[in-house]
Amino acid sequence: MASQRQVPDQLAAFFTRLSLSQKLTLAGVTAGVIVGIIALVTFVNKPTFATLFSNLGEQDASKIVEKLKEKAIPYTLEDGGKTILVPKQQIYDTRLALAGEGLPQSSVIGYELFDRTNLGVSDFVQKINYHRALEGELARTILQIDEVEGARVHLVVPEKVLFKEDEKAATASVILKLKSGKPLRHETVKGISHLVASSIEGLDAENVTIVDSRGVLLSDNKESGLASTTSTQYELQQKVETYLAQKAQSMLESVVGSGNALVQVTADLDFRQVERTLEQYDPENTAIRSEQTQEEKTPRSDSSAPGSRSSATTNYEVNKTVEHIIENLGNVKRISVAAVVNGVSKTVERDGQKTVELTPRTQDEMTKLTDLVKKCVGFNVVRNDEVSVTNLSFGANGNDQDFVYKQTPGVDWYGWGTKGLLVVAMLGAVMIVRSLLNRMRIRLASLPSVESLAAQPAGAALRARHDVQSLPPPEEEMSEQAQLRNRRRDRVTGYIKQNPNETSRLLKVWLAED
Repeated sequence: MASQRQVPDQLAAFFTRLSLSQKLTLAGVTAGVIVGIIALVTFVNKPTFATLFSNLGEQDASKIVEKLKEKAIPYTLEDGGKTILVPKQQIYDTRLALAGEGLPQSSVIGYELFDRTNLGVSDFVQKINYHRALEGELARTILQIDEVEGARVHLVVPEKVLFKEDEKAATASVILKLKSGKPLRHETVKGISHLVASSIEGLDAENVTIVDSRGVLLSDNKESGLASTTSTQYELQQKVETYLAQKAQSMLESVVGSGNALVQVTADLDFRQVERTLEQYDPENTAIRSEQTQEEKTPRSDSSAPGSRSSATTNYEVNKTVEHIIENLGNVKRISVAAVVNGVSKTVERDGQKTVELTPRTQDEMTKLTDLVKKCVGFNVVRNDEVSVTNLSFGANGNDQDFVYKQTPGVDWYGWGTKGLLVVAMLGAVMIVRSLLNRMRIRLASLPSVESLAAQPAGAALRARHDVQSLPPPEEEMSEQAQLRNRRRDRVTGYIKQNPNETSRLLKVWLAED
């Protein structure tokens, strides 16, 4: 019981000894720690919102918000109400629950427009509904492309007429909203054009116009066949030159260091489409094709045998080879490679300052680098290829290049930062409380003991006792065994002080017995 009362009594004595400013400081620190912990816990427990649906129509957004209110699910709106966010841990359950109720109803209307049968609808309205459904289905299909965020399709399909010369061609217009940082490639634009053209009867890909949300024309349907072929050939030439240049530069940089080499390649490609038929004869190699033998007999008047004469005719076939050769398009006719290699950097100390100097490379080293480049790009003497590797000093900022790196998947720094902040706050609170307890223990240890008060003069003892009058008596804080040991120690100490001679003889006897 005495030990249980000891801590509260010591705390009470400690607070009694503090001044008013110290008490206010301690109270302020304690209140600040408590408020900080409460605020941090509240911040950590605040739900993290994630996107539930985006690019919603006004009707869909209104219905979804109404359902979220009924289910008591917190939400926030962004992008002018088109995007709805809910707590991250509830996003999948909420999405499945809303899907079970048919939400969101797609803002793009497709063939579900004909799910309900309306009696008394005119043919004109049916045609309009068919065009709406067809436009919606095309927009949904185009939205499957990764680079496309939004799409809208407009179709103009003229009615059929009796005379062919009076017919008008069908046309289509497509407007695309592209995702940021994802430009639409020319091949993708052509694919969308052919997709729309293949979905509409009588529509040609040339009559499909595609623009983006900024009004930039993406499709170029007026391009002639010759211009299209030239563009394709130019792209192929660029790919060949880029491939060879990157290949040679990568090899050089692995030898001379990154940023110390620059390679440019010019490739001359042959885009002629040639078909050749070769017929070759080899007179040295012949074969018998046919052989004919004739025998003629002449009768005689006497009894002698008739006379005979024979002749043979042999036909030979000369060896012949027939080849039909079709040469590939884009064969490399000639390659020109120009490479620049930086000098060797060397740190030199002059006048106490270190400077970097570039030393020209040796001719032997340049010869080896030239041979490497030739082997890397496939140098061919018959094609009259040229390879030039020159040693020049790059500019002062030659190595200070801005590289663009591919973005890696994002890390959840928010979650890790929140956890780290919570741990730091808890450690700070523990350190503050520990510091306060250590300070209180030091102050309690500095209080004078009862024995020291007894040894002081009466006035000083009274003053000291007046300072510690709030402390409990030592007997109340000590257990019974400790009090018994103290009484025995006091009796032994008193006996020793009163009888020092007997005490010394007694000690000698104990030592002799041992």
